[in-house]
Amino acid sequence: MSIQAQPGEAPTASPASRDQRPTLAGLSIITALVNGVQVPVACPADWCKEKHAVEDTRHVEDIDHVGDHVDLYVPDFFGEEDQVFAYAHLGCDLYSSDVKMREAHIRVEDGGGEASYLTPDQADTFASNLDTFSSKIRTLAQVARGTAAPAPGHYSWCEPDACWTYASDDGTVTEHLSARATIQAPPGFDADNGLLLDAYLIADDSMVDSGPRVSAITATGNGQIFGEVELDKLIDQTAAALDQLRAMRLHMKAAQA
Repeated sequence: MSIQAQPGEAPTASPASRDQRPTLAGLSIITALVNGVQVPVACPADWCKEKHAVEDTRHVEDIDHVGDHVDLYVPDFFGEEDQVFAYAHLGCDLYSSDVKMREAHIRVEDGGGEASYLTPDQADTFASNLDTFSSKIRTLAQVARGTAAPAPGHYSWCEPDACWTYASDDGTVTEHLSARATIQAPPGFDADNGLLLDAYLIADDSMVDSGPRVSAITATGNGQIFGEVELDKLIDQTAAALDQLRAMRLHMKAAQA
């Protein structure tokens, strides 16, 4: 049955009580314009950006709760204006017959208008997939940059002017170095050279059987050489830690139960 507010009906909550906005399991009581009448409704007001008191709605059950959009832009190949590739936002439909839609969820829509609805756990999985995707995109970018012929005796990933040559018992040897991947230490964090991590590809002509490796120096100044297996583990652990840090950042805004 449709729930409607009739013109001339008085709101059931006084202005003073509405201003107090009592919290009900993450919801607040606010006023919404329904069929020309201001009525009290529940709303996840901490994140909902809908103007319920201004935008008239025919039925109470038609009120949706929507958060700010998070937009993913893709640069235009031909130098025109960047385009929205996809966007996401928090959503909540308190009158839905689906319990998952009544709870806070994440709506993701691509540029073609196709939408997906995600629970918080599903959103975490999707975000991890995006992290993996973005990492692979960066790898593709590096490969694209390296498609030009490298200087004789060098790799495509060699950083200009970073490689150096030295004399050994076997003759002249070149040590090859890539661009560095660094993480700056926050103020007050005790870190060698102000870096939490300083990593780069390295290859030495005198070590023909080992191939390129990654040299990583930690905040304490200790270094380690990583092969493919060890580096894959470091990448996975770093990605998992980033997921946890992002979750911690969001929880910093959450109210205590």
